[in-house]
Order: sequence, then C-alpha cells, then structure tokens
Amino acid sequence: MRVGVNYEDLSKGIHKTEKYLIRFLLNLLLKENHPLKNREMHIHYIDTVNDTVKLKNDTVNDTVFDLIKKNNHITAVEISKKLKISLSTSKRRIKALKEQGKIKRIGSDKTGYWKAIE
Repeated sequence: MRVGVNYEDLSKGIHKTEKYLIRFLLNLLLKENHPLKNREMHIHYIDTVNDTVKLKNDTVNDTVFDLIKKNNHITAVEISKKLKISLSTSKRRIKALKEQGKIKRIGSDKTGYWKAIE
C-alpha cells in the first residue's frame, strides 16, 4: 500500500492526491494540527473481477440462491465467507430472496434449513 501523492491508476479508480502531503507539511512546518489518519492515507484496491460486492444485486442474489440450493443447511456466515462479502450483505441477500419468495426457512434459525422455491 502506498500514499497516493504521485500514484494514479484510473482503471482501478486510484487518483493522485496531494492532500495528505500538504497536511503533513503544514503540521511539520507551521505546527498546525491537521488529522493524518493512517487508514485514510492508504490505497485500498479491490480487484473488481473477484469482488462479488461489485456485482449487481440480482447476480449476487442468484449466487446466494445457488449456494442455498446446493446446501440447504448453509449459514449466512458460510455464505459471506464463500462469496467474500460482509455478513450484513449476506443477510441482506438472504432477506431479499425470502421477500422475493425464492427461499423459505423451515424450522428455527439454529436447527432449521432452507427450502428453495423455484
């Protein structure tokens, strides 16, 4: 990871910025107190080819639906790990599938299973 002062890759959505360099110099030379948070100064590139979060909702829902059809005891945690999406995204996709009438939960959350409705 690099601070993006002189680095630019538009294909990855990375743009040059001098904002943090200027803040650093103002703090150093003029004793100002601009925030310099490490997590804000790094470039976080995610390959959109492998990032299922970037896919359209329908595609992700279809992928979640396929996982549920293959394993009707799969959990939201397992779905999030397999698709490399957050747990909350996984739960939202499951909720959307339930609302669309594509899946139904049989039994309790802990011991039940998913029924795919095609």
